[in-house]
Amino acid sequence: MELNPLHKVDLEIVKEVIKICEENNLSYYALGGTMLGAIRHKGFIPWDDDIDLGMPRNDYEKFLEIAPSLLSSHLKVVNYKNTPEYHYYITRVLDTTTRVIEDRIGNENKYTNASIDIFPIDGTPNNIVLRKIYYLRVMYHRALMSLCYKDSIDRKRKRNFLEKVLLAILELIPIEKMTTPNKQKEKIDRMLSKQDIVKSNFIGNIMGAYRTREIVPKEWYGKGTKYPFEDIELVGLDNYDEYLKFTYGDYMKLPTEDNRKTHFSLVSDEVGDD
Repeated sequence: MELNPLHKVDLEIVKEVIKICEENNLSYYALGGTMLGAIRHKGFIPWDDDIDLGMPRNDYEKFLEIAPSLLSSHLKVVNYKNTPEYHYYITRVLDTTTRVIEDRIGNENKYTNASIDIFPIDGTPNNIVLRKIYYLRVMYHRALMSLCYKDSIDRKRKRNFLEKVLLAILELIPIEKMTTPNKQKEKIDRMLSKQDIVKSNFIGNIMGAYRTREIVPKEWYGKGTKYPFEDIELVGLDNYDEYLKFTYGDYMKLPTEDNRKTHFSLVSDEVGDD
């Protein structure tokens, strides 16, 4: 099946990213919908329009250090450390020649560039009680970070009861007088990077869309296995079946049409086009 234009752009970005990883001995894994797409569709989920990769923390930091000088000139590594106005904790690799609208954002910040997401993969406390406390601390600072961008919060996203209550309470507080989003990102970064992935039994990407459902036994990751993805192969988790069941449930069952959500809409093939 012919790829849509946005999928083509994303695929070209990821080809450059994995080339850098392979040439510099950096580990990466397809995560979330990208792992699901590789298994269920042998590529993109048709209505999904981004790619999620995760890298163990040390490899993630190394990638951030070397990628800007190795990527093609039209690709740009963006995160909160090099772009203060950037909304998210995670890193994106942008194609600066392709403009898109981020559908969940309802203000002028919705205009951005086609991109793929790159997450750090971190450890968690081995003690189950300490791990639960750790989750709550991260979620608290994640909520504060989100509330600093109140008009950009994705209010259609399904949230658990605790998240709904926490957001409702925090929305009543003038967050902007108490903190800044980048202060919260720095706190999150310190908490996540302190966890030693080598010593941790449960690892993953707590800053992903599924939060704690993306924290899984380390052996599920393993050394990584290559899976077909469109006209390339992507490295994914060795035990993709347990990972996808834990994150999505019956992952081979297609969602209903009203639950098939896109993230981005293509504006043009060139920045600056009206």
